[in-house]
Amino acid sequence: MEAPFLVRGDPLPEVVSPLETSGDQPSRGLFWGLDLTQCRTRKQARAAWHDAIEKTKAELDTHPAVRRLCIGCSRPRQFPQNALVRVPDGLALRLHNDLERDRGRYVCVTVLDITGCDDPALLQSRLSEALAQPMTWSDLTIAWNSIADTSLADAWAGNTL
Repeated sequence: MEAPFLVRGDPLPEVVSPLETSGDQPSRGLFWGLDLTQCRTRKQARAAWHDAIEKTKAELDTHPAVRRLCIGCSRPRQFPQNALVRVPDGLALRLHNDLERDRGRYVCVTVLDITGCDDPALLQSRLSEALAQPMTWSDLTIAWNSIADTSLADAWAGNTL
């Protein structure tokens, strides 16, 4: 049986951590939570992103078997509406390229904006799809509302048209 994925970073109420096993087979997936809901400025949110990426890379260094990474982010809620912070497009691909260039690691990366997720069971299913099932897409940066009604693979296929 495949080991469950690892959960690190900020605890997110929408994400239920699977039980980690100490079996013979190491986890091949890593979920990194990033809670930006309390950030009051863009500068603070950018610094938190940068810090999370550096910590994620360090965690990947300690788990060489990990081949899939999903970063789940809850965006700030305290900014004025006209200063809405979005997850940068292409972030997953940039992170994938950085890991390949700087660490010689091929890691499939999914960056998921879970802001507005009101269905933890469905989110858990999407995380399982991203981290534990056979991959049918490459690096993907996507918002929750884009996958609430469809699989990650279908959403990726729609994004590539």
